[in-house]
Formats: sequence, C-alpha cells, structure tokens
Amino acid sequence: MKELTQSAARQSASLAPDRRLKSLLERYRLAYAVQKALLNLSELASTLSDMSEFYPAIHQLLNQHLRADNFYVVLVDHETGVFSLEYFADEKDQLDINDLSAADFVNGLTGYVVRTKKMLLCDEQRFQQLLQQGDIRSQGTPCHHWLGIPLNRGRQLIGVMVVQIYDNSYHYQQRDVDLLTAIAGHTVTAIDRVKSRELLEQTVRERTRQLQNTNHSLQREIRERTNAQQLQAALYKISELTATNADMTGFYREVHQILAGLMQVDNCYIALLDETGKKLSFPFYVDQYSPPSQERPLRKGFTEYVLRVGEARLINRELSDLLVHQGEVLRLVPESEQTVPLATSWLGAPLLIDQQALGVIAVQSYDEGYLYSDSELNILRFVSQHIAVAIQRKLNTEQQKLHQEELERKIFERTRELRQTNLFLRLQVEERKKVEERLFHEANHDTLTGLANRQMFMLQLKQQFTLRGRETNLRFALLFIDLDRFKLINDTMGHHVGDCFLIEVSQRLQRTVREHDLVARLGGDEFVVLLTQLTDDGDAEDVADRIIEIMREPMVLQGQSVYSGASIGIASYKPDYGSADALLRDADAAMYQAKAMGRNRFVIFTDSMRMQLLQELSMEQALHQALSDKQFSVEYEPIVCSEKHHVLGYEATMQWVHPNLGLQQDFNRQAAQAGVLPQIELQIIQQLLDQLQQHPQPAVLCLQISHQHLLNPVQFDRLHKVLLPYQQVLHRLSLGFAEYDLVKLNSSNLNYLNQLKRLGVRLAIEHFGADTMPLGIATQYPFDFVKLDPSFCRHLTKHQQKRQMLDILINLAQSYKFRVIADGVDDGDLRQLLVEQGCCYMQGRLVKSLLQPEQESVFLQQLA
Repeated sequence: MKELTQSAARQSASLAPDRRLKSLLERYRLAYAVQKALLNLSELASTLSDMSEFYPAIHQLLNQHLRADNFYVVLVDHETGVFSLEYFADEKDQLDINDLSAADFVNGLTGYVVRTKKMLLCDEQRFQQLLQQGDIRSQGTPCHHWLGIPLNRGRQLIGVMVVQIYDNSYHYQQRDVDLLTAIAGHTVTAIDRVKSRELLEQTVRERTRQLQNTNHSLQREIRERTNAQQLQAALYKISELTATNADMTGFYREVHQILAGLMQVDNCYIALLDETGKKLSFPFYVDQYSPPSQERPLRKGFTEYVLRVGEARLINRELSDLLVHQGEVLRLVPESEQTVPLATSWLGAPLLIDQQALGVIAVQSYDEGYLYSDSELNILRFVSQHIAVAIQRKLNTEQQKLHQEELERKIFERTRELRQTNLFLRLQVEERKKVEERLFHEANHDTLTGLANRQMFMLQLKQQFTLRGRETNLRFALLFIDLDRFKLINDTMGHHVGDCFLIEVSQRLQRTVREHDLVARLGGDEFVVLLTQLTDDGDAEDVADRIIEIMREPMVLQGQSVYSGASIGIASYKPDYGSADALLRDADAAMYQAKAMGRNRFVIFTDSMRMQLLQELSMEQALHQALSDKQFSVEYEPIVCSEKHHVLGYEATMQWVHPNLGLQQDFNRQAAQAGVLPQIELQIIQQLLDQLQQHPQPAVLCLQISHQHLLNPVQFDRLHKVLLPYQQVLHRLSLGFAEYDLVKLNSSNLNYLNQLKRLGVRLAIEHFGADTMPLGIATQYPFDFVKLDPSFCRHLTKHQQKRQMLDILINLAQSYKFRVIADGVDDGDLRQLLVEQGCCYMQGRLVKSLLQPEQESVFLQQLA
C-alpha cells in the first residue's frame, strides 16, 4: 500500500509541470484573444462613424472569440435613469428595437446589473434564485446561461453589455467573463469615439446642407433681382417709347426689340379691328414660318377669342384642345398654309381703350421645348396698354396732344427724379438731422407756448445740481408760478381764448427774465422759472416782483380786457437739497402758500414751511385712519322761519374728534388735499339718510358737500350708489354746493344736478353772494334753496346795492320756486331788515334763540 502511495505521488509530481504549462498557455491564449479583440475594437472605433454599423461590428467581433449569437446592449441615462436599447440580436425573441420598452429591461437581469453595478454570470439555478427573491421578473424566453457586464465611464455606469445562450451544451467560463469584461471596458471609449465622430459628421453634413441651401437661395435671389432689373429697364424703355413722335411702324419694331430682351418673340404680330369691328388688319407681323398676314374677316381663332373675353390669355396645347372641344376656337389651316405647323404656346393681350378692345398683340412659339409662362403673360399685358395708347393717339390728334403733354411731363419728372437721386441722397443726411432736431425740440418743448416742457426743465435743473457739485459758489433758485383766474377765463371765454392767454403769459415771462434763465410750462396754468448765476437771494425776489407787476397788466383777448395775476413760490438752492425733485416740491409748496395768503404775491420757502408740510402730511394720515374708523359726526343748526317761528330744517356740519387733538371742525382743506373728502362726505350722507329713515319728522337735513362729486362719472356714480337705496327719504335731504365751486364747473358737470333732482334730492347753493353771485346758475338749474353768505348778509344794513341785489334774488325765487335762506343772522337789526326784504328763512345764533326749547330738542333727541 505504501508503495502504491509513493507511486501515485511520483506520478502526480511528474504531471504538475504539464498542468502549469497548460494554464500558462491558456492565459496566453486569453491575453492574445483579448489583445486581438481590443485591437479590432480600436480599429472599429477609428473607422466607423455610424452607431448603426458599430454595434453589429462588435457583435461580429464577439462571435469570433465566444458564443455570442444572442447579444444586446442597453444604455442608461444617469440623470433620468431611462433605459435605451441600442442593439438587440436574439434567436428566440428577435424583435424590432422600436417595439421594446424600457420596462422590459428595468425589472429583468439587465436592471439587476444596473442596480448592483456588478458583473452577473447567471445560470438557470441562479435565475430561479433571483426570481424567488423578487430581485427580478421573468422577461422573454428563459435562457440557459446569461452573462451581463456593466459598461462604466470612470465611476459612472452608463449601460450593460449582455450575451446569452439557450443551448445547455455550452456554459460560459471564467475565460469568457474575462474576455467580455476586457472588451466591455474599452467599448465605452469606443462608443464615445464613434458617437463623437457620428455627431461631428452629422454636424458637418448639416452645415454643408445649410451652406448649400444658402448658396441656392442667394443664386435664386440674384437671378430674381437680375430678371426684375431687366424687366424694369424694359418697361421704362417702353414708357419712353410711347412718349416719342416716331411713326407707328417704328414704334412696333422698337417694342418688338424690347420684348426680345425679355422672352422669346421670334413670332409676334399686332392685329387691329377696323372701324366696323368686323375685320382684322395686321400692321406688324413677324413669323418664322408664315408670311405677313393680310386683312381678313373675323373668325374663331385665338385672336378673336381674346377680343371676346377682353383679357390677356396664355394658351398651351392642353387649353387649346379644350377651347376647340368647347367650340370657342376653330383651328382650320388654309390650303396655302398646310405646311405651317401649329403653335405649341400662344400669348395674346387685348389692346384696350376705355374698356373697348381695338385689337390684339400676340406672340407664339412653335418649339416643343419652350412654353410661355405667367411672367411673360404679365409683360405682354403691360405692353398692350402702351400700344393701345399709341394707337389712340393716332386716331384722335387733339386727345393725343393732351396725352403727349401729360406723358412728356411724367417722363420729365421721372428723368429729373433720376438726376436728382444723388442730390437727394446727399440731402437726406441733412434732412434727417433737421428732423431729429425738430423731434428733439417737440419732445422737450410745449407745443402751445414753445417754452421748455417738464422733461427739458427737469434735465436743466438736474444739470444745475451737477454743476453745483463742482462749483460750490454757484447759486440758483426756482420760481413756481400759478396763474390766477385762468380756469374762469378758460371756462367762460372758451379754450381758444384760454390758449391765447397762456401764449401771452409765456411771452411776458420771457421778457421778464434774463437770456440765460429758463422759462418752462409744466402743464395747465403752471409755469416755472429757473434763475441761474445769481449773486444773492434778493435777485429771485426782484424777478418775482417783476413777474407779478407784468401779470397785473390787462390782456386784450377777443376785444375784451382780461385781468389775471400770479401766485409765486420761491425755493433757493441749499446744500441740504438731495435732488431736483425736492427743490421743485418746495417751490410748489411755497406757491400754494402764496395762493392761500390771497394770491398775486410771492412766498419764499422756509424751514418752518417744511415743518408745516410735515404736519399736514401727518394730518392727512390721521384723516385716512379716521375715515377707516368712522370718527366723523355732525353738528346741527336749525333753519327757522322767523315769521312763524317754525323749523324748516337743520344745517348738518361735519366734525371730527381727533384722538389726540380733540374736536376738529375745519379740516376740509386737508381732507381735499389728501383725496378723502368725497369719501368722508359719502360716509356722512349715509349717516344722515339712516337717521332720516329711522325718524319720520318732516324736517329737512342740509349738508354742504364738495363739487368733486360732479367732476366725472366715476365720482358721481359713487354718490348715486349711496343715495339710491334711500329714495323714500331723499326729499328730506338737501345737498349744497358752494357758489365758488359751481362757477368752476362746465355744463356737462352741472348736468349732474338734474340727475340728483330726478332722484328726489333737494339742492342748494351755499355761500351765495360771496363772490360773483351767479344768478344764471340759480335760475338755470333746479335748486330748492339759495343760502346767502354771512359776509353778504352783514353788508345788507350798510350797502344799498346789496339790498337791491337781494330784492332781485327774492323776486327770482318767487318765479323759479326756490327759497332764499340767510346765514349768519346774529343781531336783531339784520333779522328785521331781512324780514322787511321778504327773506324769512334764516339761521344763526339769534335765530336759534327764537325757538322754544321743546321745538328743537325733540328732533335733535331723536337724531341722537
């Protein structure tokens, strides 16, 4: 036994070198196969530029080294995870790539390799194991052996290369795995190279095609432009030819030569109708086959067909046969012309004068290779018009002269235009500069007065700020000017007079300032003056004084003397001004202060005025909050008939209890500036209407409101919506408008008063007699009450003229059915005078004392 063991050991030792030699030989063969495959793969990547050829070549390469009859490649988008099948060859499941979806691989062995990022050699046992674990789902025909190698670009997986066999007689070995792994590692680089080459060649082809298309387009455009130039030149020559005094024969020959430069006209003729319209003559006839035609009667030929339809026609072989079939044309060739071939293409256009055909011009071709087109038809149509004009000139000499003169004039003008083209081109630059200068002037100047507009003014003002930053001694000031009584002049005398007024004002302002100072119109009746190069602050005041003085002088407009004035705000530059807008804002504020102090004066902006502006801004914010919180209420003053001592109604005065400042009664100006006065008044109106609806007392509540409710449809609609739900009590509500507001309104605004009256509201004029005492408004519109201003009432006892005006008003009140109410009656003498004058309705401290306490308290308690 020991001997046998020793013998076996000796035999094994003798076989060991053979095994090592075989293993080394196998590794060498594998290395050689890998090297050869990689060389072939590199050659494929260098020579192929189409992926559709690359993958079959790889398949063929694999078949040379292992069983790869069933082979496919799937790529994966690393951003979206979408699978794309690039190549697929299978003896069992061979399908069109377009019929396979990504889901067919995501859940199979391919998807498993993508998820694990590892090579997978799978036999039937391993397949069942993965299937039971739920790692994969069965897809297609089960294979015997499946080998999948991941394709990696660096550390990133981009796809899977797979081979599989259905024959159980062959198993993939480690040699196959190593070979396929090596090939797969270089396949990614090869794929990138082939795709890059494919993309490059595709780009080159696309660029080449684009260049070819561009070249073709340019060539076509050149041809079209050349043809258009030739056509234009020919048409111009024909136009010149019709204006010459050449005889008709020469005219026809010249036209024929011109046409020869545009199309084939080897065969051309002109046919004219005689005076009877039954025969044709041929004053011009050129034909390569037949001699000049003689005069003949009409028959059914192409020429007669064009005369019948009255339009140019292109007749080729097909249309000719159709016309013959329809009986429009008979193509009978005389015996003398039996040898003459029939035309293959024929063009004819009628010679029309005032829609009457005098004849036909025609060209024809006997060449099968040349057919006329619509472009030649259009040319012939144009030529026929000029020939017809020439014929008409010969038939009627006087008319020909008129046409000749007109045509010569047109030719002369066209020729002159051509001669002047170069001059025009040279002048265009200068003209464009002038236009630009004019546009700049129009954009930066007021169209009415010619003064600088807001845009130009702000530009100059900002430049002064820039200069002041470089030159610290530079001094300048701004004058903001508002014209007094402009709206009254514009509304009463018309917009034309208002425009003349503004032009006169602009001229006076320019005469008042220095040459380097700037006068501008911002809009409406607002003007500004920028004073530069000042020596001291008094210079601005001197200019303001001169402006006020010159504006006091009367202006004669349409034969009437018109008086105005100016309210001026002055703001001088100081280093603490941060912008031009701030300086303009302060001058504007000073101007409003001048208007509030009585107009026709100037006010210099000061720091205290700035504080006042801040206070007004704070007040405006408080008003907005008060409107939101409904902090407004009313105070009532009775309106009494002094004879019968009964209450006609109550004057409702708005009041506001400020949380910090207490009771505020004079806040209308701030509310108007803040833009909330109409909303406050609408809130008070609704309060009054609610009270009237709850209490059936017959007394009337009177409330004065601003004229802003009558300025436009939007404001009036808001008032109308508040009043509409209370129509049953609107007859107990009186809305009053101040006299000085009503005279500012135009007729369309005042028509809103009629709408309020139709709604049932009573109307009143407040502060009547404070200024102009417009009796026309009081009688033209349906007012129920006219309330005399307290200042007017106080002067009644001293001025006879005031009493006479009151008599006129009371007489008008009786005629127009409105009541006159005196306001501010505080003493017995005034009360007695009013009663004697016939004005019994009044209000004031004295009037209130005439009432018994119970007369006033009942209604006021109900309102409270």
